[in-house]
Amino acid sequence: MAGIDIIGNLNMDLVIRGLPGMPAWGQEVIGDDCILLPSGQAGYTSFALRRLGIPVRLVANVGDDPWGSSIREALAAAGVDCRGVEARKGSHTGISVACVRDDGERAFVSYYGCLMEFDGDMIRRNRGFIPSPDILAFCGLNTFPNLSPLHVEEIFRETRLRGGETVLDTGWDPLGWKEPRIGELRHLLSEVSVFIPNIDEAKAITGRESADEAAKALLDYGAGLVVVKLGAQGSMALGAGICESIPALPVRVFDAVGAGDVYNAGFMTGMLRGDGLRDRMIFGSAAASLYISRDRDRFPSNHEVVRAAIPYLIATHDDEEAT
Repeated sequence: MAGIDIIGNLNMDLVIRGLPGMPAWGQEVIGDDCILLPSGQAGYTSFALRRLGIPVRLVANVGDDPWGSSIREALAAAGVDCRGVEARKGSHTGISVACVRDDGERAFVSYYGCLMEFDGDMIRRNRGFIPSPDILAFCGLNTFPNLSPLHVEEIFRETRLRGGETVLDTGWDPLGWKEPRIGELRHLLSEVSVFIPNIDEAKAITGRESADEAAKALLDYGAGLVVVKLGAQGSMALGAGICESIPALPVRVFDAVGAGDVYNAGFMTGMLRGDGLRDRMIFGSAAASLYISRDRDRFPSNHEVVRAAIPYLIATHDDEEAT
């Protein structure tokens, strides 16, 4: 099977779970569990794709430090091609402290470290070994404040001219969605085959108040297909003559950190297989739902996702036959 090339952010996540809320300045709250693990949007997506059996080639950077080494070792052990992961001399690997409430919702406090050094030259320097991909995904663009979306636009244009598809997940903008960056992001969408934001990101980029309105605006900016992740409400997709929505699988949420990245991995797995849009969305939703419901061995296998998705797939095809 053809693989997926990923460009994006790697860091460590310190996840503190079971918090009753966020503390006020000078105060403290106590969680009931914690874990330190290799992560970043590119990291979570890569681990999820490999568990689903998809070959992954990764372009990213880490610091020249023990955390950076552990991230590269974990990715390599999972079978990710890490030849494009650069260890920055004298730089520190970033870290995010993920604060998770009892209901699984999360907030982040981050130190970006070497991600501040990530730029267009670094991408070109480290993706020379990659042949023209079937799918090129950029994960976590907003974690690179010094990387202009215009550089990504150029790389995406080259990929599409060679017949590949481009996928974008910007992540949240910690600098507040200001101009000129938000204008550059809108312009970038003209070279994006599939844009997969969550609802908050979609509304921030467009200034619209609903998922439908935001998706329509994103299409107007030039995206080929817009898939908006709605959390517990599932996901919706909008394209030329296309409108789909699916519910989320009902699960008890243990920890939602990385859920959107696992959805992306499931959706792109369907893209590689040539699945229809609704089946891609169902596969992504099933993968993410299994992931957020687990406290260990969190990334689901292809077999597990297919089994979880079967009720939705059957219902979908029954509806199609009825019409």
